[in-house]
Amino acid sequence: MEALIVFAHPRKESFTYALVKRIEETLVKKGYNVTLRDLYEIGFDPVLKGEDAIHIEDGQFVREAATFPEDVQVEMDYIKKSDLLIYVFPSWWNGMPAILKGYVDRVFQHGFAYSFTSDEPKKLFSRKKALFFTPTGQPQNEDGSDTPIDAAMKMLTSGWMFNSSGTEVIDHVFYGRVPYLSRAELENYLHDAQERIENL
Repeated sequence: MEALIVFAHPRKESFTYALVKRIEETLVKKGYNVTLRDLYEIGFDPVLKGEDAIHIEDGQFVREAATFPEDVQVEMDYIKKSDLLIYVFPSWWNGMPAILKGYVDRVFQHGFAYSFTSDEPKKLFSRKKALFFTPTGQPQNEDGSDTPIDAAMKMLTSGWMFNSSGTEVIDHVFYGRVPYLSRAELENYLHDAQERIENL
């Protein structure tokens, strides 16, 4: 089984990075081949250029560029070969970091992650599973239900990225009050993530 982890945080000292490493270690123990894409480390360019943007001409969806940019094609190829897609990113201003939003803009392109004219993207994605983890400074509901911000973020990220591809989104997990917790409390979050991966 192939797993792809995509994450966005500029600091290796962050809880987000510790979370990614725990997820990676657990997947390897389960026998997955894991590809880790640290968007900051690889210097991913998040800016969608005009020639790569889809637009409409004479009622048809078109793109000036005949092929996807090389760096984008690399990311698409990782997605193609993966069975499990995991996205780990902090909540910044109640959304994903800009570099990850740019990744979605450039990689989740018409003709690859979705299409208005072809079933090929659905064929590619329909057998995949996805899992999202989002550390945040905001408190979470004690009963485990979504806060209004969680619900909004889910709709715009995990709920939207795969809404037309048939990918099974297993869950979108939020870990709250991260900046205010002790190392022991943060370890509980890491253990929770580990258990979720072990129970896949």
